[in-house]
Amino acid sequence: MKRIGAVIAAAGINPDFEPMQTLGTISLAERNVSTLQHAGIHTILVVTGYKADDLEHHLAKYDVMFFRNPDYAVSEMIDSYRIGISYLLDKCDRILLTPCDIPFFTANTIRLLMEADGGLVQPVYQDLAGHPVILSSGLARRILSYEGFGGLQGAIREYGIQPVSVNVDDHGILLEYADAYKNSDLLRRHSRSMVRPQIRTSFVKEKVFFDSRIALLLSLIRDLGSVSRACKAMQISYTKGWNMIRDIELQAESELVKRNVGGLNGSSSELTENGSRLLEAFRRFESIMQKHADEEFRKLLPDLRIDDVSSN
Repeated sequence: MKRIGAVIAAAGINPDFEPMQTLGTISLAERNVSTLQHAGIHTILVVTGYKADDLEHHLAKYDVMFFRNPDYAVSEMIDSYRIGISYLLDKCDRILLTPCDIPFFTANTIRLLMEADGGLVQPVYQDLAGHPVILSSGLARRILSYEGFGGLQGAIREYGIQPVSVNVDDHGILLEYADAYKNSDLLRRHSRSMVRPQIRTSFVKEKVFFDSRIALLLSLIRDLGSVSRACKAMQISYTKGWNMIRDIELQAESELVKRNVGGLNGSSSELTENGSRLLEAFRRFESIMQKHADEEFRKLLPDLRIDDVSSN
């Protein structure tokens, strides 16, 4: 099965700070993340910049990763995409890219894009291409090396890339957040499309000791080689991160994270064999349980199966 990760570009300067504007009962940024998770994408990286602390704290409960664009004031969106691609490139076969201010595409649209093959897959509504788009890892690598103008579209033109277009009945691929205030039905329809079962998986001993948050922390330690960098990417303190690790190791009765002190590059951290095995088992169990929940939801509540509601 192909692995897919997502990059949400949310670094740009905006006086109204759009990512935290409320749409319905959640913010624009929360709507983006929730839709991606609804579609089955759980490796989500949010690139922040302007008011980064505020946005990262706002989204911390969603178990997403945060990387910052330090040049957000003078850079283009493609530069934020590159930051996310650089992290995901060797971990995912395909990478979804979307700007944070396009929040109305549906989970069903994402599933249709994931089913299509191609170096660049884009959704099309009534002959107009929109967001999000999905890149193969090979094309994503070429995007990293592009130094020309015109952002992502400039790279596509430069390399002569022919997008694979997927026709969708989803007007939301074209609409920005401000469109919700012009069309009262738009927000209602999109909110209806978000109905789904949500499973919170955890391993319990005397108390809960392993859940999706711990899994994210261990995944980042494995990928970044540093507890400090992993904690920064999760918007938690270094002390809290180590307390989480010590608590799970006490419950698991096993060392899960090994700290390597000194060396030319300073201290580093890595997962032990037991840590890697426990992380993999949790991810597989989590996936199985969510799949089972989706199947039962469709059986027991067929009238609420509205994730294919169009956003016309």
